[in-house]
Amino acid sequence: MFLNRNQFKPAAEMRLGRDKSSIRVTITDQKVCELAEAVYAWITADGKPVRIGTCGSSAGKRLLSYPGYINRSLAGHGGATPKWEALKWLGLLTAHGMLTAVIHQPEPTLTAAGMTRPCLDVERQLIRQHR
Repeated sequence: MFLNRNQFKPAAEMRLGRDKSSIRVTITDQKVCELAEAVYAWITADGKPVRIGTCGSSAGKRLLSYPGYINRSLAGHGGATPKWEALKWLGLLTAHGMLTAVIHQPEPTLTAAGMTRPCLDVERQLIRQHR
């Protein structure tokens, strides 16, 4: 697995909907999903990252937003997720059956602006590492 299991904790699962033409997300660890200012990744069962991102507020809220954006696009209603990307999500779920969201909240770091969590730095490093 590409992520350190001591830092990144499983928090949610993404699967195909019953109709096989939509997706759904289920929270598996509510406590982890309550973290804010965190880095998340959707990974396959063998640990391959398919999406790496950050969230400012509740990680669970961010993860639960995926079905709305993707399903809206798949239904032809446009939105934040382009159709080609929504179709890629369907393809990933068809191929892998399930994706797992893992979350990490970096420790605060003292900067010139005060204490801050280096979420964007961690996100950029992971994207670069697993491009």
